[in-house]
Amino acid sequence: MATPNPDQIVLDALFADFVATEYPGTNVDDAFEIYAATQVLKPRELSVEELAAGIVDGTKDGGIDSFFVFLNGILVSPDDAFLIKGDPSVALIGPYPLLEVFLIQSKNSTSWQESVWEHLLSSLSNLLDVGASDEDLETIYRADVVERTGILRKAVVSLGAKFPKVAFRTVYVSRAPEANITETVQARAAQVAALVTSKLTSGATVTSDHIGVSALYTLAGTDYTQPGVLKFRSLIRETDSFVGIVALSDYLAFVRSDAGVLREELFDSNVRDFEGDNIVNKAIAETLAKNDTSEFWWLNNGVTVLGDKVDSPQQTLTISRPLIVNGLQTSHVLHYAEHNSLFAPERLNNGLLVRVIVTSDEDVRDQIIAGTNRQTHVPTPALYATQPLQRDIERFLVVHDWYYERRKNRYRNLGKPAKRRITINLLAQSMITLMLGQPDVARARPSTLLSKKDGYEQVFPSSLDMAAYLTAVETIKAVDDFLTTDVAKDVLDEFSNSRFYVAAGYLILAMKLKDTSDFHFDKNFSKLKAPLKQPLLVEALTVLTAAAAAFATLNPKSSRDTIFKSSEFREAYFRALTA
Repeated sequence: MATPNPDQIVLDALFADFVATEYPGTNVDDAFEIYAATQVLKPRELSVEELAAGIVDGTKDGGIDSFFVFLNGILVSPDDAFLIKGDPSVALIGPYPLLEVFLIQSKNSTSWQESVWEHLLSSLSNLLDVGASDEDLETIYRADVVERTGILRKAVVSLGAKFPKVAFRTVYVSRAPEANITETVQARAAQVAALVTSKLTSGATVTSDHIGVSALYTLAGTDYTQPGVLKFRSLIRETDSFVGIVALSDYLAFVRSDAGVLREELFDSNVRDFEGDNIVNKAIAETLAKNDTSEFWWLNNGVTVLGDKVDSPQQTLTISRPLIVNGLQTSHVLHYAEHNSLFAPERLNNGLLVRVIVTSDEDVRDQIIAGTNRQTHVPTPALYATQPLQRDIERFLVVHDWYYERRKNRYRNLGKPAKRRITINLLAQSMITLMLGQPDVARARPSTLLSKKDGYEQVFPSSLDMAAYLTAVETIKAVDDFLTTDVAKDVLDEFSNSRFYVAAGYLILAMKLKDTSDFHFDKNFSKLKAPLKQPLLVEALTVLTAAAAAFATLNPKSSRDTIFKSSEFREAYFRALTA
């Protein structure tokens, strides 16, 4: 047997440490899928939930282990409104948006397999066909694969009039040496690239790559959290704070990588998604295109940056762990306007007002984020993360060894294991399921409910006992663990569709409810004792499987995705549980 090279020895140790700290007890092949996706998608720093949603490996997966789509650097969900052709949100997206696709096939193996590319050759002609219906595809492929690849199929159609730039990267990851890739394997990879190219719009950039032990070693050692360097042309210094004017050219250098790509990790704590071609952003773009005597910073509110530490000799600040908490819209418009040569020549010398605040105190950060984001409409529920109730939930859960990530990846950066971390989004979905009895809404568009003040208060009532939030966390995490077992997969292997329904079903069975119009979770939560009883979990999943089959028979033109997001199916499932 060949002696492992130093890269392979170190990589094996790094992967073993990843499993031990992040996913202890997880099957190593499953953990390698997560590890591979984490490395390939650097520096995007996806959350545990975002990574899990993109992993679609299983029976009938068409040779796809993971599938992720990004629009202008932001991860796209299957339920994003812009995927619906003609939806008003499409008008908010500017021309020539960038659609990036990552298809990852990962093998925890020290050899390269030609069959990996052959499986993709046989499936991608179907899965990338924009004219294919989900219902037809589901007769061949698992529902998770159809849903995730459907993001691209729908985006190409809904954004057609915007002429999106598509970059499609297929990656085969293994622990094998790159030197062992044969000409036949390379030829199959080229065939996949050619097939993908034939299925996409003209001008798409398509690659098919091999990432083996050397490339994985390099990726694992790459740290994208390097400090940001920001050069001011004038600067005022106060205690732990700075304010001044930065030339637009220098600001663009700050928010871009060496390759000229926008550093999306700088915006992780921003409470606003990029809103594309809206009125404010149009006005910014129009200002940039004009050559007049007005300075850019006279017309713009500026940018606020938080940092853990700042080194500040003269006019240049080196900012440790910089986060732009106000100014996402301005930053994106500046980047895309300059990238597409829409700047008036003199504008790059214009200034931008920038505030830099030095603090690692979470309460202070929350106050700054809330204070600097009050001036415009906030379309997502993320601003609620700064509220006292959310901080109280975080502090309560920490006492019970659960880590509530109000701020993306906060506890991952502190070394807490993935299985003990929970995002604000998942807790909200759990509460929509258990508090409101609406697993269909939790599965579909929870943000629609949360974006309304009364909806948020229904999901996170301030009067609710803190222990109820703990019960919700323990319940959904226990359901998730159950659904990954062979016992569950033998009944129904559809994690995304099942998880919230099984949680609701377990509550109904455990509480022996006959009236499901109100779960009375505020009173019943204390009766849901951990650990959950496996026979009841199996029963909830078995009833769900039968109910879905019966509903599909009555609604043959409905995809699995449509079924599990419908209130009619939820009512049918509840009736089956209480019959």
